[in-house]
Amino acid sequence: MITTIEKVLCERLQQGLGRMVNNPVVTWNVLATDIGVALRQLPGVCVVFSGITNSRAHDNSRRRFLVTGRFSVFVVDYNLRSNEALRHGGPGAEEPGCYRLIRSVRRLLTGQDLGLEIDYLKPEGVRPVAGQAFNDKGVALYECVFSTQWMEDALDNGHWPAPELPTDDDADFVRWKGRIEKPLPWHESTRMAYFQPGVADPVAEDIMHNRTDNDD
Repeated sequence: MITTIEKVLCERLQQGLGRMVNNPVVTWNVLATDIGVALRQLPGVCVVFSGITNSRAHDNSRRRFLVTGRFSVFVVDYNLRSNEALRHGGPGAEEPGCYRLIRSVRRLLTGQDLGLEIDYLKPEGVRPVAGQAFNDKGVALYECVFSTQWMEDALDNGHWPAPELPTDDDADFVRWKGRIEKPLPWHESTRMAYFQPGVADPVAEDIMHNRTDNDD
């Protein structure tokens, strides 16, 4: 789910921001590298998963958990004319400024579920980021944080993953030779018997077959 959310975040921002950014919206840890190398050309936007902040049981079975995760959208601009132009933008279309980028990112993402099985994105804090890579280079970087929630299911106690299809999330355990177990057999039918009080044998029986996608 984390990879999917990150990917769709990038896609929505790329479409929504258009020519406001000079580089494709990417996933990148901008705090661990030179922003010029990461984005090549500014202004730009980076998306990164910034952690799971909470997981709590969703029902009494203790097998389904509601997970809260955070994603950071970094907006970066470059302007040697003045610090004000760097923040507020300039007269040209190539100078959107960090504040306009921040407003646009929050506008595009707040309240969206991105077409995924997640809660609506909730906007959180925005903060300026300082770093050695940005000092005295006419670069400003701001982090816009969003949170969302999704469901995760735990394995039954003592069991191992049992993927059925290559598209299953647990198929990773097959690809990387992890321990798995055989999936439970498909429930194809249900036998029902009807008894009368004091009578040992059933007075009627019925078998109900589960419908499959191949049935007409």
